[in-house]
Amino acid sequence: MKETTARTLLTERELEVVRLVAEGLTNREIAARLHITARTVQAHVASAANKLGARSRTHLAVLALRCRLVPLDPLETT
Repeated sequence: MKETTARTLLTERELEVVRLVAEGLTNREIAARLHITARTVQAHVASAANKLGARSRTHLAVLALRCRLVPLDPLETT
């Protein structure tokens, strides 16, 4: 999947959540950072995974890296 395709499929919030998943944060940690519930994070993760065809949370993070939704180097900006 191309970067632009992946970006257009996801909402801004889903993209934000996927970036934090790729950083290794748990649903609770993401929820605290974004001031939403862990259940809402779970829904965003599931929706993003479905849209990108990810089979697991790890696969979602890998796809995010491959599609350049998150930088490989955390010091880079996307």
